Amino acid sequence: MFMIVVPIFMVILLGYGFGKVKPESGNADKLINDYVLFVALPALLFLAIARAELSELAQWGFIGASLLGIVVVYLLAGFIARARGVGLPRSSILSMGACYGTTGYMGVPILISALGPEAALPAAIATILHNIPAIMAVIISWDLFAGRAHAARPSAAASLWKAFKATFTNPLTVSVLAGLVFVLLGVPVPEFLATFADFLGSAAGPTALFALGLGLSRLNVQEHVTREALGVVAPMLLLKIVLQPLVTWLAGVYLFGMANDNALWLAAAVVMAAQPIGAGVYVFAKKYDYRQETVSLAIIVSLLVSLVTLPLVLGWMSR
Repeated sequence: MFMIVVPIFMVILLGYGFGKVKPESGNADKLINDYVLFVALPALLFLAIARAELSELAQWGFIGASLLGIVVVYLLAGFIARARGVGLPRSSILSMGACYGTTGYMGVPILISALGPEAALPAAIATILHNIPAIMAVIISWDLFAGRAHAARPSAAASLWKAFKATFTNPLTVSVLAGLVFVLLGVPVPEFLATFADFLGSAAGPTALFALGLGLSRLNVQEHVTREALGVVAPMLLLKIVLQPLVTWLAGVYLFGMANDNALWLAAAVVMAAQPIGAGVYVFAKKYDYRQETVSLAIIVSLLVSLVTLPLVLGWMSR
């Protein structure tokens, strides 16, 4: 399993090295990321869903175990932050860091490489499950709790609508919903459309990993490695890398009985839960101007730690 993960990290390292050697290429970063986010990954996820049977999508154990892992870790991170004197809405950034992983950019290629093409469907569903709850929770938290004056706060309904709009206009979500239309209508994907999406989607894995490394190369976190910052990063990593996959596995095995009949889906749920902290957390930390340097440090450290933990998780689930 280690040899499966090594090439994936090598692509990330290649992107990181390219960004360091070619610092003047920064203007191309957005173009590469936009290609991944708006073209390659949506094509891959669309095709994975659109080719599925409706019965294949009714994986309630997979959905329940994944969501339970996300919710438990999100809430626990909030309690830890509160105990340290960090309340809402700021704690929502730390909670997001504890449950939001690189499911699209890294989880999808890892699952398909390790478990085969049949893992594309659970990878697609997991990507949406890991995106929607955390993003919505952060947006709603900052809308409802950030304004000091009551008049400055939007209503709960307006905040909820804003969160729904942000998550359900995400190209990854849109691509899955588009694929779901074909499934619900029972319409096969036309051959030309399937070939087109497959051609675009085949570039999703390496391009996403390269873009991830390129983005990390732009983060300058050395001067932010302090004892106080590490005190924030450490529990975030423990929750994300260790506790979330453990809770997901326990729920899948003991609550939903997935160990025997749904071993592939159980493995996909756990591997997705074990992904390092996603770059999307940094986007929200920067958007709300809260501890973006600490979050970027957490992202890099979690990526390095996952070089060891992901092969262990893959080996564990393969047994």
